[in-house]
Order: sequence, then structure tokens, then C-alpha cells
Amino acid sequence: MTLHQIDRRALLRGAGAGLGTLLAGGLLAACGSGDGKAPQLATSSGPSMAPRKGGRLRAAFAGSAAESTNVLQATNSAVDYVRARLIWDTLGEIDGSKPAWRLAESVEPNADATRWTVRVRDGVTFSDGRKLTADDVLFSLRTLAGNPTTQAGLLAGLDPAASTVRDPRTVELALKSPDGFFDLALAQSIFVIPNGTTDFEHAAGSGPFVLKNWTRGASSLLTARTDYWGTALGGGPYLDEIELSSVADAGARINGLKAGQFDYAGGITLTAARAEARNPGVRVVTAPQELWSDLALTMNLGLHPFDKPAALQAVRYAIDREAMVRTVTLGYGEVADDALGRHQSWYDSSLPRRAYDPEKAKKALADAGLSDVKLSVRTSDYEYGTLESATAFVQHAQAAGLAVGVDKIPAADYYTDFKALLSTPLQTNLYHAMPLPLQLSFFYGSKASYPFTGPAGPTLDGLLTAMHAAVGDDAKRTKAVQDVQHYLYDQGGDAVFARIPPVAAAKPTVQGVKALGSFDYPCLRDAFLSS
Repeated sequence: MTLHQIDRRALLRGAGAGLGTLLAGGLLAACGSGDGKAPQLATSSGPSMAPRKGGRLRAAFAGSAAESTNVLQATNSAVDYVRARLIWDTLGEIDGSKPAWRLAESVEPNADATRWTVRVRDGVTFSDGRKLTADDVLFSLRTLAGNPTTQAGLLAGLDPAASTVRDPRTVELALKSPDGFFDLALAQSIFVIPNGTTDFEHAAGSGPFVLKNWTRGASSLLTARTDYWGTALGGGPYLDEIELSSVADAGARINGLKAGQFDYAGGITLTAARAEARNPGVRVVTAPQELWSDLALTMNLGLHPFDKPAALQAVRYAIDREAMVRTVTLGYGEVADDALGRHQSWYDSSLPRRAYDPEKAKKALADAGLSDVKLSVRTSDYEYGTLESATAFVQHAQAAGLAVGVDKIPAADYYTDFKALLSTPLQTNLYHAMPLPLQLSFFYGSKASYPFTGPAGPTLDGLLTAMHAAVGDDAKRTKAVQDVQHYLYDQGGDAVFARIPPVAAAKPTVQGVKALGSFDYPCLRDAFLSS
């Protein structure tokens, strides 16, 4: 496994860190019911009052046995990632579909996007009093790219050795090949630490909070910095303290919220969302639609029977997408059209929807001599929606004469068996939101970090190369992204059938929680309590 083929578990929890939108300074806004008829979730258009200083926010997120305070392992679990966003500032975040720079004052490419110049913000200090310089930024990039981190996959195009510090506030980054979307990669949780750091478990940060104490698998207590540089920009920290609890079970998180143990509970189930939607003591919220996750049946094009295009088409036509939205997403989700990234600015909304058509599926199998083929779907209940959709597909496929079994893998083992992930003919996938140009390169093509759909041919590789080489004109760049989408729609191995909203819950007093690109691992920098 190459360095840029990063830990899949880290990817699902944190890849594409910094993916999404800042929502008017209020609690993360809830969306409507998509294509279904589920009860409307609570919405919030912004804070109900000016930020109030003081107090302790108690928030619960999923943890894992791999929890760590090591900055290089900051995306190993949801609770680690939320904590990391408070301790270590980043070069930038995603606001809507564009970078919003933090430690970087500006990021600019040269004419062919082979070199990028990062101007470092002045006046930033780390928690140990050191002043941020360009040397810190280049050291951090080299460290993240040179270790098995989530960010390494996103920085695979960087040439660390050829990148240089031009002056105390300027870094010149050299790329291995043109990449007009490299600014998006630089806005994906590029945590910056002091130059020369060797103790990564206690690395100083320039973030709004410092870690006071931490117990693996239990809790963290963070205290606000009174000298935080970002306050001058008009933001937090407003809270005195944040207590983060590691709670593996989603039911325990929502029950702890209702019992008064927590103020915020991340990653609750859609079942809980529906049950609490009308509870005045609980505000149930979900992400804007561009941050929803994509559910897919992933077929490996290099393995039987999916080395035959007819088998791919049969599976696509054998999925009842409307039923998936009703049953798996409980009506909160929406139908997907065999392409990732719906609602993002790059997405091609002209892609036609494939209707449920068992007869077409049956004919495709017969024409390819696959009428007697038997399929097994590798799946797990690691995240809500994957096992449920595999079970539903068994019923949908019966009408097409397609025999499908379910191979349920224990949640703890599902993403640790890398060989199985990359060599399974058919499996379920839940793709967390990322900016589409990054996501396409992350999962497809010969250089993909996780090529679940198997080998890529020269046509796809050429389209991906052309996409990254597109610079300047937004229309040209968007068309290059959509060319890749069209190819994958016709010949790719993912049947993306539904989009599912991530959900969290909070007390009505909690304000200022922001997605800033990652709803499941929100930024609490500007959070406050209204009372």
C-alpha cells in the first residue's frame, strides 16, 4: 500500500476534512425531507442572539480504540477530529464550495498550476508563545504528506522536497503535475504545528483552545485561550471550556443529551431524529444537502461478473431507488443518480435518472450469459444505511431474477481488511462528502487512494488528468469535472442510489456550531450557550 493510500477508517471519519459550508453563524441548519415524506427537522437560520461569553459546552461524539492526541492521527475518530479542530488551526476551511483561508492569508497558483504560493497570515501565535512563520507551514505539509495520515492522500500531488520557503511569510509549493484544484486540498484540515516538532502527541497549536486533560475512551477538557489571534477577526472563542465525551453508541449519545448529561450529541441515527423531531427540549439538525453522504453499491470492474458491462447495468436497474429513500433513509434522504456530489457547484444535474426496471436488468443478464449468476454483497453496520441498503437490495433484485446474499462483516473488522476492500466484487459504500474534484481523484483512476471499483483504463486517467490541468475559467473547470462524471455514469463501477443526511442533536441553548466542511466533525470555535 503506497503512502497516499491512507487508512480507510480515518478517511471515512475525516477525509475531506474541511468539506462544506459555514452557516450564518448559527446552529447547523436542517434541510427538508428530500424525496421522502419524513417529518420536517428543526431548522435554524442563525443565532437567536449575539454571542454570549462564558460557560462550558458538553458535547458527545463517537470514539474508538484508536483515540489519540497525536496530531498525525487526528482523524482516527469523530471525537479526536472535533478536538483537533479546536487545538490546531488549519491553512483554510471550506465555505460553501470555496476555501476560506485561516492561517493562509492567500493561496495563488502560477499560470499552469504547477506551483502554488501560500502567503502566511501575520500575527498568529502558537499556544507556547512562538510566532507562526512560513517554516512552520512547510514543515507541517511535509510531515502530513510524509506520514500515513488522512491528509497524505490529499497531498499526494505535492513535491515536498522541491517546495521552498521564500521569506518568513511566503511558501512556494511545487507540484508533481498541474493541479488547478490544489487549493481545495490545502483547505482539508491541514493542521499547522511548529517547525521541528517531534512530540506529535503534545504538539503546540495556534487554535482557540488548549487541551487541559484527556482520558482515552472517556473525555477531554479544553480551555479557551485569552490570546487567540482569531478573536480579532470577529469570532470566538466565547466559551470558557469545552468538554468532549467519547461515546461509541449513538443511542447513548442522544439519551445522554435528553438526560442533561450533554448539550450536543453528534452522529445520531435517523430513527432517533424522527423520534425526537417534535421534542421541544431537543433541536435535531442536519447538514446542507451538499454535505449529505452518498450510498452506493460498489462493483469491482476487474472481477467477475462485473468485468462485463451488462452486469453493471443489471445491478443499476435492479435497485429501487425510491424505495431505498423511503425505507433506508426513512424519507429524510433523496434519490441519487449514479454520481457523487449532488448539490455541489461542479455537479452535472443533467445526468438522467435510472428507473427501477427489473425486466431490463433480467435482459442484460441474459444477453451476457449471466442469468445464473449469484452475487454476495459485502457489508457491515459500521455506519447507518449500509447494512440496511444491502438487505433491501436483496428484495429488489429478486424481481430481476438475481440471487443476492448478504455477507455481513463485524463493524470492527470491516475497514481494517484492506485486501478485502479492494478485492471484493460487490460491496456497500457510504461516501462522505468531499469537494467533488478531490473526491473523484480519491476513489477513481490509477492514482486513487482507494480504488474500490478496481482498475482504471487510459480514458478515465486521461479525463482525471485533464480535470486537474484545467485552470482559470470556472466554466472550463466545471466541464472538466463533469466529463469525469459522465464517464463514471456510463462506465464506472459505483451504483450511487441514495443520499442520506447526517444528523446531530443539541439543546436549544447551543448556538454557533459550524460545519465548515464537515458536519459530523463540526467546528466548535464560535460555539456559545445562550443561557
